[in-house]
Amino acid sequence: MSKFALTNANTGEVEEEFPSVPVEEIPGYIDRGHTAFESWKDTPLIERSAILRRFADLVDENADEMTDIIGREMGKPKQQGLAEVDKVARTARWFADHAHKYLNPTELPSAGAARSYVRHDPLGVLLGIMPWNFPYNQIARFVIPNLVVGNAIIMKQASICPVSSQYFADLLVEAGLPEGVYQNIYLDSSHAEEVLKDPRVKGFSLTGSEAAGASVAGIAAKYLKRSVLELGGNDPLVVLDSTDVPALAKKVVGIRLTNAGQVCTSPKRFIVVDELYDEFVAEAKKAVEATKVSTFDDPEVGMGPLSSESARDEIVERIAKAVENGATLHTGGQKLDRPGWFMSPALLTDIDPDSDLGCNELFGPAVMIYRAKDEADALEIANHSEYGLMSSVWTDDLEKGERFAAKINAGMSFVNSHMESGPEYPFGGINRSGYGRENAEWALRAFTNEHLIRVHP
Repeated sequence: MSKFALTNANTGEVEEEFPSVPVEEIPGYIDRGHTAFESWKDTPLIERSAILRRFADLVDENADEMTDIIGREMGKPKQQGLAEVDKVARTARWFADHAHKYLNPTELPSAGAARSYVRHDPLGVLLGIMPWNFPYNQIARFVIPNLVVGNAIIMKQASICPVSSQYFADLLVEAGLPEGVYQNIYLDSSHAEEVLKDPRVKGFSLTGSEAAGASVAGIAAKYLKRSVLELGGNDPLVVLDSTDVPALAKKVVGIRLTNAGQVCTSPKRFIVVDELYDEFVAEAKKAVEATKVSTFDDPEVGMGPLSSESARDEIVERIAKAVENGATLHTGGQKLDRPGWFMSPALLTDIDPDSDLGCNELFGPAVMIYRAKDEADALEIANHSEYGLMSSVWTDDLEKGERFAAKINAGMSFVNSHMESGPEYPFGGINRSGYGRENAEWALRAFTNEHLIRVHP
């Protein structure tokens, strides 16, 4: 059974607990969602958009409180939390301003009819299953476009984020969203099928582990439900050349240690060409060791705690195992003797590409650097993965960078940037990283009925 609780990641203390919903109460959530959907789908788009704008204003007004909640729930440093909350507000405003461009009927050639067009109609009630690493933004990326489409949402957030998930729901109601259109539910993970088997629930979106994605996707397939999956990544960050290796190493180490490395798109494999490798490793070590590990509300914090004791202990154990198997640990990777779920950030080299850390996602603060003989070898190492979420290439030659980026097997590739996302452009991966896309027009069309209408005279 899922235990919903706010366990302060900075202290290890349980501050609040919440009971999960009994299975017999689940149909009531679906009843309320479906009833709300019947009127919400007919609410004019301009009114739905106005609610999103009011929601964005409320997010801005409550940013400090929202940030403090997730700082306690999963340890996100204050400045990173404020950036996440700001992205939620920007996402709401972007969809409020742009949804009409993609939801208005698409006109087609008449082909013998007086008129042919496609309506982009909402489907109904959707289930969201979201993780703890971006407690607000992960919800927003799925929920906001689907609310403006006219769908209703039942949202299961991670069990360690019960306060932030309800806060998000409360702000939507305060903004004017009708009761039942969006419902936060403390749903036990084993009861997902109880939601998805109902014919009034039309699909789901899940961001999380591969195991969770495969499990829920199997249930969805059983009942023929539409789905979007955003799963793990083992994202390559490739350094081809640089005129300032110290600055580059410092920058990309900072990206990797953001949110204590607990980001699906975090660059988990640094691949550096041979002529820069030794200097890059030395400078990366300096950057890792200069990162201050502290509580989320420390103004000088560089990295906060991990989200839970089990998450921290798993990372420490896997790093130790990698060293036993031949990897070189240059610094860090140790549990810190203090309250809360803290560890020292690690730097590793000499990792076997076919080992655990080489093949599988490490969801924590470890900078892992691979040596490439040349550009061709760097590409081969980058594509030596069953994942395919985000990738980046770093070079002063933009044309070379663009050519290289196009050859990486990933859903998203960047030149001289990494871990970017925003409502303006699609987000998602391939292979073991999942399928489907969030954000922009792709989010607006993911859960719609593309309803063809042909009118003959």
